[in-house]
Amino acid sequence: MLKLLPQNTALLVIDVQWDFWRIKLPQVPPALFLKKLKKLIGFCREKGIKVIYIKHVSRSEMSTYFNEGTEGVEIMEEIKPLDDEAVIVKHSPGAFFNTNLQELLKENNIDSLLITGLMTDHCCDTTTREAHALAYRNYFINDCTATFDMKDREGNNISREEIQRIELAILSNGFATCLNSDELMDCFQSND
Repeated sequence: MLKLLPQNTALLVIDVQWDFWRIKLPQVPPALFLKKLKKLIGFCREKGIKVIYIKHVSRSEMSTYFNEGTEGVEIMEEIKPLDDEAVIVKHSPGAFFNTNLQELLKENNIDSLLITGLMTDHCCDTTTREAHALAYRNYFINDCTATFDMKDREGNNISREEIQRIELAILSNGFATCLNSDELMDCFQSND
Protein backbone atom coordinates (compact mmCIF):
# COMPACT_ATOMS: atom_id res chain seq x y z
CA MET A 1 0.00 0.00 0.00
CA LEU A 2 1.29 3.44 -0.92
CA LYS A 3 1.94 5.80 1.97
CA LEU A 4 1.90 9.48 1.19
CA LEU A 5 2.57 12.42 3.51
CA PRO A 6 0.14 15.34 3.16
CA GLN A 7 2.78 17.95 4.00
CA ASN A 8 4.98 16.80 1.08
CA THR A 9 2.18 16.43 -1.47
CA ALA A 10 0.42 18.85 -3.81
CA LEU A 11 -2.71 18.40 -5.90
CA LEU A 12 -2.43 19.95 -9.36
CA VAL A 13 -5.78 20.86 -10.93
CA ILE A 14 -4.92 21.43 -14.59
CA ASP A 15 -7.02 23.49 -17.05
CA VAL A 16 -10.50 22.77 -15.70
CA GLN A 17 -11.75 25.90 -17.44
CA TRP A 18 -15.06 26.96 -18.99
CA ASP A 19 -13.92 26.84 -22.61
CA PHE A 20 -13.41 23.07 -22.44
CA TRP A 21 -17.06 22.59 -21.51
CA ARG A 22 -18.23 25.04 -24.16
CA ILE A 23 -16.27 23.28 -26.91
CA LYS A 24 -16.32 19.63 -25.82
CA LEU A 25 -19.22 19.32 -23.38
CA PRO A 26 -21.03 16.39 -25.07
CA GLN A 27 -18.00 14.11 -24.74
CA VAL A 28 -17.23 14.34 -21.03
CA PRO A 29 -20.03 13.89 -18.51
CA PRO A 30 -19.27 17.11 -16.61
CA ALA A 31 -21.35 16.32 -13.54
CA LEU A 32 -19.50 13.06 -12.80
CA PHE A 33 -16.02 14.40 -13.59
CA LEU A 34 -16.55 17.56 -11.52
CA LYS A 35 -18.16 15.61 -8.66
CA LYS A 36 -15.13 13.31 -8.32
CA LEU A 37 -12.67 16.19 -8.69
CA LYS A 38 -14.55 18.35 -6.18
CA LYS A 39 -14.55 15.47 -3.68
CA LEU A 40 -10.79 15.00 -4.12
CA ILE A 41 -10.13 18.74 -3.74
CA GLY A 42 -12.19 18.77 -0.52
CA PHE A 43 -10.30 15.73 0.78
CA CYS A 44 -6.95 17.38 0.04
CA ARG A 45 -7.97 20.57 1.80
CA GLU A 46 -9.06 18.58 4.88
CA LYS A 47 -5.76 16.67 4.94
CA GLY A 48 -3.62 19.79 4.54
CA ILE A 49 -2.46 18.83 1.04
CA LYS A 50 -1.54 21.92 -0.97
CA VAL A 51 -4.00 22.52 -3.83
CA ILE A 52 -2.52 24.31 -6.85
CA TYR A 53 -4.59 25.34 -9.85
CA ILE A 54 -3.10 25.53 -13.33
CA LYS A 55 -4.83 27.85 -15.78
CA HIS A 56 -4.08 27.98 -19.49
CA VAL A 57 -4.15 31.38 -21.16
CA SER A 58 -3.63 31.55 -24.92
CA ARG A 59 -1.11 34.00 -26.35
CA SER A 60 -2.26 33.48 -29.93
CA GLU A 61 -4.39 36.18 -31.50
CA MET A 62 -5.87 33.43 -33.71
CA SER A 63 -7.10 31.38 -30.74
CA THR A 64 -10.83 30.96 -30.26
CA TYR A 65 -10.55 29.75 -26.66
CA PHE A 66 -8.65 30.39 -23.40
CA ASN A 67 -8.39 34.06 -24.26
CA GLU A 68 -7.48 36.42 -21.46
CA GLY A 69 -10.40 38.42 -20.11
CA THR A 70 -13.08 36.01 -21.37
CA GLU A 71 -15.38 33.81 -19.30
CA GLY A 72 -13.95 30.78 -21.07
CA VAL A 73 -10.54 31.18 -19.49
CA GLU A 74 -11.95 31.03 -15.96
CA ILE A 75 -11.73 27.96 -13.73
CA MET A 76 -15.03 26.11 -13.35
CA GLU A 77 -17.15 27.56 -10.56
CA GLU A 78 -17.77 24.14 -8.96
CA ILE A 79 -14.09 23.72 -8.12
CA LYS A 80 -12.84 27.29 -7.95
CA PRO A 81 -9.75 28.02 -5.85
CA LEU A 82 -9.90 29.42 -2.36
CA ASP A 83 -8.33 32.85 -1.86
CA ASP A 84 -5.14 31.37 -0.37
CA GLU A 85 -4.64 28.72 -3.09
CA ALA A 86 -2.13 29.35 -5.87
CA VAL A 87 -3.20 29.74 -9.49
CA ILE A 88 -0.34 29.23 -11.94
CA VAL A 89 -0.87 30.71 -15.40
CA LYS A 90 0.74 28.79 -18.26
CA HIS A 91 0.91 29.45 -21.98
CA SER A 92 2.03 26.02 -23.19
CA PRO A 93 0.95 22.42 -22.44
CA GLY A 94 3.38 21.90 -19.55
CA ALA A 95 2.71 23.55 -16.19
CA PHE A 96 6.43 23.84 -15.41
CA PHE A 97 7.56 25.55 -18.63
CA ASN A 98 8.10 29.30 -18.08
CA THR A 99 6.07 29.36 -14.84
CA ASN A 100 6.94 29.58 -11.15
CA LEU A 101 5.48 26.13 -10.32
CA GLN A 102 8.86 24.54 -9.58
CA GLU A 103 9.78 27.37 -7.17
CA LEU A 104 6.43 27.12 -5.40
CA LEU A 105 6.82 23.36 -4.93
CA LYS A 106 10.39 23.73 -3.63
CA GLU A 107 9.37 26.46 -1.17
CA ASN A 108 6.76 24.09 0.26
CA ASN A 109 8.99 20.96 0.34
CA ILE A 110 6.71 19.13 -2.10
CA ASP A 111 8.05 15.89 -3.57
CA SER A 112 4.81 14.15 -4.60
CA LEU A 113 2.25 15.41 -7.12
CA LEU A 114 -1.36 14.37 -7.65
CA ILE A 115 -2.17 15.09 -11.29
CA THR A 116 -5.78 15.91 -12.24
CA GLY A 117 -7.58 17.91 -14.92
CA LEU A 118 -7.84 18.23 -18.68
CA MET A 119 -6.70 16.88 -21.08
CA THR A 120 -5.23 13.52 -20.14
CA ASP A 121 -3.16 13.21 -23.32
CA HIS A 122 -2.09 16.83 -23.64
CA CYS A 123 -1.51 19.17 -20.68
CA CYS A 124 -1.81 16.50 -17.97
CA ASP A 125 0.60 14.19 -19.82
CA THR A 126 3.09 16.99 -20.55
CA THR A 127 3.06 18.20 -16.96
CA THR A 128 3.54 14.64 -15.67
CA ARG A 129 6.53 14.11 -17.92
CA GLU A 130 8.05 17.46 -16.91
CA ALA A 131 7.56 16.55 -13.25
CA HIS A 132 9.13 13.14 -13.80
CA ALA A 133 12.20 14.80 -15.34
CA LEU A 134 12.42 16.99 -12.22
CA ALA A 135 12.30 13.88 -9.96
CA TYR A 136 8.82 14.32 -8.49
CA ARG A 137 6.78 11.25 -7.53
CA ASN A 138 3.70 11.48 -9.71
CA TYR A 139 0.26 10.05 -9.02
CA PHE A 140 -2.01 10.36 -12.05
CA ILE A 141 -5.64 10.23 -10.94
CA ASN A 142 -7.58 8.19 -13.51
CA ASP A 143 -11.10 9.36 -12.68
CA CYS A 144 -10.11 13.00 -12.14
CA THR A 145 -8.50 13.37 -15.56
CA ALA A 146 -10.35 13.32 -18.87
CA THR A 147 -9.89 13.81 -22.57
CA PHE A 148 -11.92 14.03 -25.76
CA ASP A 149 -12.40 12.04 -28.94
CA MET A 150 -9.97 12.81 -31.75
CA LYS A 151 -9.36 11.87 -35.36
CA ASP A 152 -6.32 9.99 -36.62
CA ARG A 153 -4.49 10.95 -39.83
CA GLU A 154 -6.97 9.04 -41.96
CA GLY A 155 -9.96 10.73 -40.32
CA ASN A 156 -10.99 7.75 -38.20
CA ASN A 157 -12.45 8.51 -34.80
CA ILE A 158 -10.49 7.49 -31.71
CA SER A 159 -12.72 7.47 -28.65
CA ARG A 160 -11.84 9.34 -25.48
CA GLU A 161 -12.07 6.03 -23.59
CA GLU A 162 -9.42 4.46 -25.84
CA ILE A 163 -7.16 7.51 -25.57
CA GLN A 164 -7.52 7.50 -21.79
CA ARG A 165 -6.75 3.76 -21.58
CA ILE A 166 -3.63 4.02 -23.75
CA GLU A 167 -2.39 7.17 -22.03
CA LEU A 168 -2.71 5.56 -18.59
CA ALA A 169 -0.74 2.54 -19.83
CA ILE A 170 2.02 4.81 -21.18
CA LEU A 171 2.26 6.92 -18.02
CA SER A 172 2.25 3.80 -15.83
CA ASN A 173 5.39 2.68 -17.62
CA GLY A 174 7.74 4.80 -15.51
CA PHE A 175 6.25 8.29 -15.44
CA ALA A 176 3.53 7.96 -12.77
CA THR A 177 1.52 5.70 -10.56
CA CYS A 178 -1.98 5.66 -12.04
CA LEU A 179 -4.86 5.09 -9.63
CA ASN A 180 -8.39 6.29 -9.03
CA SER A 181 -9.34 8.91 -6.46
CA ASP A 182 -10.70 6.42 -3.90
CA GLU A 183 -7.47 4.41 -4.01
CA LEU A 184 -5.48 7.61 -3.59
CA MET A 185 -7.52 8.79 -0.61
CA ASP A 186 -6.91 5.42 1.07
CA CYS A 187 -3.15 6.07 0.84
CA PHE A 188 -3.54 9.13 3.06
CA GLN A 189 -6.20 7.75 5.40
CA SER A 190 -3.88 4.89 6.29
CA ASN A 191 -1.39 7.45 7.63
CA ASP A 192 -3.78 8.75 10.34
